[in-house]
Amino acid sequence: MGALMKRLVFLAIAIACTLPPTGVAGVRASGVGRRSLQSATANAPDIRVVDLKGLQDAIARNRGKALLVNFWAIWCEPCVAELPEFLATGREYRDRNAVVLTVSYDLMIPDVTRDGVLKQMRAFVEARKIDAPVLIYDAPDYDAINERLGLPGPVPVTIAIDATGRIVDRHTGQATRQQFQDMMKKALGEQ
Repeated sequence: MGALMKRLVFLAIAIACTLPPTGVAGVRASGVGRRSLQSATANAPDIRVVDLKGLQDAIARNRGKALLVNFWAIWCEPCVAELPEFLATGREYRDRNAVVLTVSYDLMIPDVTRDGVLKQMRAFVEARKIDAPVLIYDAPDYDAINERLGLPGPVPVTIAIDATGRIVDRHTGQATRQQFQDMMKKALGEQ
């Protein structure tokens, strides 16, 4: 499937999902790069816009640890529904050399700006008390991320990466707490 077709499929999924009242419609997209946000709370997670290299660097920084990476978006109901279970799994395994990382696809829909998405994400993270890093993916070629990480395209999808950096499990669609725990156990080499 070509890049244009994948974007159209992704757009159809985005439209099918319910936008929150603070949706980002009506704003225009802009460039790629990194930017950290300052937060009013000391415990706020890192929120950054990254391209494929930035995502690969974030994964590489966690080499030596078990890692779950969840690909999601605010406009995706199943993504938002599974997020508390994903984050709880991260807290449960935190003291076992395991981490969780979230990768938002909120810049993948048309007519949004980077600043608008960052503002919306900061409010979402604060309201939901998200305690894991949030990387907002933005790159001109979305096929590259799918090919590099073996992603199917639509979200939610979660991958488990072991301490050597090898993907050891993948779940497409909304996952349960038990499924996240099982994935983390595989990343830890326990299953």
